[in-house]
Amino acid sequence: MRFYVLRALVLKEVRRHVANKGGLVLCGLLIVAALMLTIFNPTKVADGAAGGDLIGGVHHCYVDYPLESKFIRDLKTKVPANLSAQLVFRNLKPEQIDRPLVSSPGTGAIRIKEVRDAAEVVEQLMVEVWHPPGDPGAMTVYEQWFYRACHSIYAERLSSASPTLRDDDLWPVEEAFRQLQTRAEQQQSKSLVPEVKIARNGLGAEPLDYRSAIATAMVVFALYFLCCYLLPTMNCEERERGVLLAQALSPASPTEIVAAKFLFYPVVGMCLAATLAGIYSPTVLSTLFFWLSLLALASGFLGIGMTVSTLAKTQRSAFMGSMCYLLVVALFLFVCNQCAIPILPLFAIETHGPKILHAAMTQKVEPYHWWSLLAAVGLGAAWMSLAAWLFRKRGWQ
Repeated sequence: MRFYVLRALVLKEVRRHVANKGGLVLCGLLIVAALMLTIFNPTKVADGAAGGDLIGGVHHCYVDYPLESKFIRDLKTKVPANLSAQLVFRNLKPEQIDRPLVSSPGTGAIRIKEVRDAAEVVEQLMVEVWHPPGDPGAMTVYEQWFYRACHSIYAERLSSASPTLRDDDLWPVEEAFRQLQTRAEQQQSKSLVPEVKIARNGLGAEPLDYRSAIATAMVVFALYFLCCYLLPTMNCEERERGVLLAQALSPASPTEIVAAKFLFYPVVGMCLAATLAGIYSPTVLSTLFFWLSLLALASGFLGIGMTVSTLAKTQRSAFMGSMCYLLVVALFLFVCNQCAIPILPLFAIETHGPKILHAAMTQKVEPYHWWSLLAAVGLGAAWMSLAAWLFRKRGWQ
């Protein structure tokens, strides 16, 4: 292969895509979306208080009160470090505290009103929890903190030492049984109520981090857009306009023409994908596993895109072929997952690619991820070999 021929062919691809304003706009929108995902980080809340307008949840909770009482001052001292940025105390006027709360999406509130008697002794503590419409569970983390803090404040007033409460939502259950045991001891009937301890054990799988899943999907989409959508449509456009035939009649060999496309599309796709991943987590760019995963998935998508471009006759059929492939693979993996078919999904590069990219971007690479990477490399090589063979056989037709 001759370098100056490859350079001319690659520059030709660059000029054609610079003239394609729609593709540039979509690439820019992907970068803007990645920046927004990083700047407006709705899931940076500990203990499951994740959420935002995009995926639901409450990222800020307002604690409203009409009077700065001793209870409110004690409550402020009970704010844990992991919720200090999400809990906002607001001193409202008495007429404001009784109005219905109208708040922006992704926020909730806990309203506190203390009813006092003539001697200014608190007789009743009224608590109102305001949650997003139809999603009362979004306030669970903040409610658990508030009830635990209230229990601790009043327990400290009764005794010099605050009782030790567990950190999950089962502490009220254990506390209720502890009170029963205390009553049994007072009535000298301890044998009737044993000491009760409750434990929860989760499964081996970790809960899905929506932010990392969205970032991974954007990286995969960037590769698919460049290699499986733009490549077939641009190739078929060249075929329709006779540009591909002109290249075949030029001094450039078929190998050089294919090599130029193999150089341009995966490189640009990997650069865009790496930009999106770097915006999400800059440290991921320094890991070898990420680049190997990116290269394996880009190779597979490139082979798929070249295969579609050789089988399609027109630009419209290339577009439909790319969309049909995406839908067929999605349905195939869905059916295999629902029917518990264990072997067939392993032959789809879409099974391995998102998995290894997500592991790389979350810095949680396990030994089995290397096996998935090896499988993705093999499938990518198979797709590229098939694409090269088909292009040499019928790429000019």
